[in-house]
Amino acid sequence: MFPRLKRREVNRLDQFKNTLQKAAAFFQLLKPSPDMTVSEWASTYRILSQEETSAPGRWTNERTPYLVEIMDSLTDPSVSRIVFLAARQMGKSTLFVNYLGYLIHQNPAPAVIILPTVDLAEKFSTTRLANMFRDTPCLKALLPDDKTRSNKILFKAFPGMFLILTGANSTAGIISMPAPILIFDEIDNYPRDIGRGQGDVISIAEKMQTNFPNKKSIYTSTCTLEGQSRIQAMLETSTFKRWAHPCPNCGKYSQFGLRGEENPSNSKAVWNTRLNFETMKAICPHCNTEHTRREWEAGGGKYIAQNPDANIEGYHVNAFDHPSITWQEIVNEFIEAAHAIKRGDFSLMVSFVNSRLAEVYKEKAEAVDAHFLEARRERYAAGLPDFAVAITAGVDVQHDRLAVGTWAWGEGFENWLLDYQEIYGDPKRPETWKLLDLHLDRTWSYANGNSLKIIRIAVDAGDGNLTPQILFFCKAREKRGVYPIKGVAGDAAPLIRPSKNAKDKQVFLVGVSGIKSDLISWLRIDKPGPGMCHFPMGENGEVVSGCSPDFFAMLTAEKKVIRQNKKGFSHYEWIKQGGARNEAIDVFCYSRAALRIAYPNDSKSLEKMAMREPWAMENAIPKTADTVTARETRAAPVKKKNRSTSPRNERARAQGIII
Repeated sequence: MFPRLKRREVNRLDQFKNTLQKAAAFFQLLKPSPDMTVSEWASTYRILSQEETSAPGRWTNERTPYLVEIMDSLTDPSVSRIVFLAARQMGKSTLFVNYLGYLIHQNPAPAVIILPTVDLAEKFSTTRLANMFRDTPCLKALLPDDKTRSNKILFKAFPGMFLILTGANSTAGIISMPAPILIFDEIDNYPRDIGRGQGDVISIAEKMQTNFPNKKSIYTSTCTLEGQSRIQAMLETSTFKRWAHPCPNCGKYSQFGLRGEENPSNSKAVWNTRLNFETMKAICPHCNTEHTRREWEAGGGKYIAQNPDANIEGYHVNAFDHPSITWQEIVNEFIEAAHAIKRGDFSLMVSFVNSRLAEVYKEKAEAVDAHFLEARRERYAAGLPDFAVAITAGVDVQHDRLAVGTWAWGEGFENWLLDYQEIYGDPKRPETWKLLDLHLDRTWSYANGNSLKIIRIAVDAGDGNLTPQILFFCKAREKRGVYPIKGVAGDAAPLIRPSKNAKDKQVFLVGVSGIKSDLISWLRIDKPGPGMCHFPMGENGEVVSGCSPDFFAMLTAEKKVIRQNKKGFSHYEWIKQGGARNEAIDVFCYSRAALRIAYPNDSKSLEKMAMREPWAMENAIPKTADTVTARETRAAPVKKKNRSTSPRNERARAQGIII
């Protein structure tokens, strides 16, 4: 029998074996590196983890051929800056993970990865990087022990190099250590200023490369809105190479696309194919012949440069080349987004254009003519029109008056102006607020006799001089659904969220920029249905309910423009035209916010309430001495209608789908 080793001796033996393995790996690094590119290294050594792909196992360049040229440019000494704009899940992160594996194993050099936040950097380290080290043997041998200072979540040391991970929201992480290799991931989600007026994240990080002759920077991201996307701006100053395929008929190259538009108008522009939704075949923009995806891809693919003389390498790939996504799935997403637009929701289309087409979303609605809206006024059949199911109000506080707008809402955010009034008086005096009280206590009735009251009222508390009076008024009427709000600028601001300020606990913050964008889009809709804005008119065309020419002038007083800040960054900004008044657009924003306060999932709630059809004559509730409340009226147990035959859906179905 062999003598039994003590636990301490076993641990020492394991440590000795581990040391030998690391020493062997270290001396292997001392050998001259073979002339190997990143794509060759990946196909030879890289093992994909089952957590990150549907096809785990050894890396194959044939699965994602559009990544090969980009990976090989990382080892090209003549290339120092690489820009990669791609659809989601197209291998942007995998690209630089392979590059890191190559550096650690073949050509050590200090590297820094910058993600949008420190939290994302930690998540990336504990998932994507940890999985690569675990499943790729040549890297596992080089990874320091878990308990050493050389192997932390955001810092790892290897023979000949170190790796730092940080977030664009961390000043210390970015300026901590100089490095020749910088990897910027999802740059469109970076803050414009690192904080305390220190400037741009990318510019600060690039200065850390000053002393390295072999420096290399990689920028990856999906894009956002036109004029705000940093990755798009960088791509346009690069070689701008689009991944294209040869036509099986004429042999000319084009990039897969949806509608066949031409890309940036110059002599070297790359055309997009147009997809036939019925046959799922792509139509060549050069010879107009249709071919299946398999037929197109049989000819291989290559990058076509639009600006070949640029000194920055830039690459563009959309989701039509994703190995695991079918064209039918992409079309289904587009149709769903088109349906959402009909409901007044543009968010799905923005996401589709950014995340699938890998293009910036161009907002078309920037201004609406006031005369066009005034001419579209209509006679309501009753005080409360059919198809409306909820009423909200918004109050804008001025120094000499209160502007009050009351809107009714229907399925798909179709909306009806019920009343706009200005209550003149000093907001510091209680009698002014008493007049507002009387105004907001009104009831609106359908033609069948059913009635609704205002469910939520949002009062602007942004004027610091009047905030105490506003908060007092709202607090005393909170049970009636009266809430103070403050507008917040910026397209990224959520529609509604509670204030985190201890002094404003009861205040809701409203993302007015997003609401204004929706409003301008809805004002352009001229057919009854989702998103359309209705305005009242008297029997003989006279002005009623405050819907005067002045009201329409205020409703269209602002337009969206692209401005540059002092640091040169582009952003959208809403400006008033010629110093015009804008109370009408403000009270609309507040009324829309009030709807979200009442129903956090407002789109679904409006749809469900519309199914009850409270305006229908057969659903009329007989009047008695005990009048039911508006809430009880909406919740009355009415027999559920067949949605496919309801008047609301028949009207929507007649309008078709945007394709």
